[in-house]
Amino acid sequence: MRSFSQTILILHFIGLALGMSVSAANLVMLQVMHRAQPGERAVLARFPPAMSRVGQIGLALLWFTGLGMVYTRWNGIGGMPWFFHVKLAAVLILTGVVFYIAHLERRLRAGDRAAQARIQVVGKVAALCALTAVVFAVLTFD
Repeated sequence: MRSFSQTILILHFIGLALGMSVSAANLVMLQVMHRAQPGERAVLARFPPAMSRVGQIGLALLWFTGLGMVYTRWNGIGGMPWFFHVKLAAVLILTGVVFYIAHLERRLRAGDRAAQARIQVVGKVAALCALTAVVFAVLTFD
């Protein structure tokens, strides 16, 4: 059972790394895109949606491994401290925001240029939710 617990924890941290990389990578890429020549922007614009997919995979991995750990190591959510419930609320909001960003990305691909500005704003909300979840995870499991 110990090797299972270690494996699921390793996969959880991989999911965390994938998810947390998105905000930083896209913030940097947006700065690069703003300074790029118009012809370069179209090529660079392919990066944020690709990173968004990486984040979605990371978030899915976090959900599966997180639920797995809660139920195999701590016998469910009910006995978890209040810090955990704050973390879980942040993850639930983050999940909703990620779904909304995916919706906006579809609208952007369909030609809705206003969706880009909304993605940038909502992306900051996603980053704040992710950071909140990490802080309260540390407070929960320290």
